[in-house]
Amino acid sequence: MKLILLLVSALLVFDMHGTADLGRAPAPRSLQATKPAATQVTSRITVTVPHDETELTVQGKVIAGTGTSRTFETSPLQKGVTYRYTFTATWQPNTYTTMTRSKTVSFRAGERLAVDLRKDDPNDRVQVQYVPTPEYVVDAMIKLAGVSAADVVYEPGCGDARITIAAVKSGARKGVGIDIDADRVAESRTRVKEAGLEGKIEIRLGDALDIQDLSEATVVFLYMGDHFNMLIRPILWKALKVGTRVVSHRFTMGDWKPDKTVSVDNPAGEEYKLHLWIVTEEVKRRRGLM
Repeated sequence: MKLILLLVSALLVFDMHGTADLGRAPAPRSLQATKPAATQVTSRITVTVPHDETELTVQGKVIAGTGTSRTFETSPLQKGVTYRYTFTATWQPNTYTTMTRSKTVSFRAGERLAVDLRKDDPNDRVQVQYVPTPEYVVDAMIKLAGVSAADVVYEPGCGDARITIAAVKSGARKGVGIDIDADRVAESRTRVKEAGLEGKIEIRLGDALDIQDLSEATVVFLYMGDHFNMLIRPILWKALKVGTRVVSHRFTMGDWKPDKTVSVDNPAGEEYKLHLWIVTEEVKRRRGLM
């Protein structure tokens, strides 16, 4: 009997050390072995931005700092895992233009990373402060475009729609204005209504770089700045029909030289430059569009 009791005691001690299973319920969590936490590391990231006063956000969070080079460390990341971060730069190249540029980059946790946001990108976005075009400049733009009863005029960044309204009053059969500012759109629609042109002019709220039906335009009016012109330029080349005229108040289109430039003087003796481009087969052929 004593020998049997000794054997049972030995088996119970053996089980309590975790190497035997007699069909009992698992030990409480506090007694169970736990797996070690995954190793975490940070990544050191250097971002080069276009302007000293650029606002930089990473994953939607503002990264404090000034200058064209910004360096920071990520929060702890799981070692060996690949992450995707979106970097967004917002800056003002001049007093009336705000540019936004985003870039998404993949990297493995723990790696050092360099991100360059200085290069122009077709997906850049631009907002331009509204500055009304003087009425005599509006008249000169319509004259330079040669607006007729056959024309459909588009005005990306229409402001208060004064150019579109004047073009339709001069004989254009249809006008479309697009603006990103809801207040300007409301003002434009009011002005269109007051002019009795609701049946001929459509005013849209949206980004002028996202125009979907530009191919129906025969005249495009612009007063949006050099940066905007360079972003809309490839859209114009692709979408506009041969023979379409583009008229810009003041601002040019890089190496796409105007077919004609005229000067308009105001009563104070200040000079305004107006530029005209005509979309030709050669223009489209050089860009591989024909």
